[in-house]
Amino acid sequence: MVNNTFLYQFVIIFLYFGSSEAISLKCNQNTITFQNNLFASRSILKVHCKFKNDDLGVHFVNYEGPAYNFSFHDNIIFNTEFDCDLWKGNQMEYHQSFAAYTSNFLINCGELHTWDARDNAIYYSKDGKPEELKFQWIKN
Repeated sequence: MVNNTFLYQFVIIFLYFGSSEAISLKCNQNTITFQNNLFASRSILKVHCKFKNDDLGVHFVNYEGPAYNFSFHDNIIFNTEFDCDLWKGNQMEYHQSFAAYTSNFLINCGELHTWDARDNAIYYSKDGKPEELKFQWIKN
């Protein structure tokens, strides 16, 4: 029993420390992108994302300006989840909060997750597939 416990701990430590660098060399990073297509209002899109205690800060995306994006590798041991808040409107009076990315137990490599903010709603596309409506804006 003691030997099995030691072996289990060794495998976990090896997977965490020994293979994370190997996986990052063989696995392209995943990317999350936020686009501002607020055509009618031409308002600024405010984006704020976090991963656990890692706050990525607040970013502002102008209408038809460059998108805001960031790239990352999935965490090998723990679930990878980026929670994001989006705001729009002259007084940032419209808001939505959601998980922009959640990994499963498999390691994802090179995925592109695109969030498209439009006047009526927020749309999502994965790896260039057709966009689908995901969230309606909520007025504060």
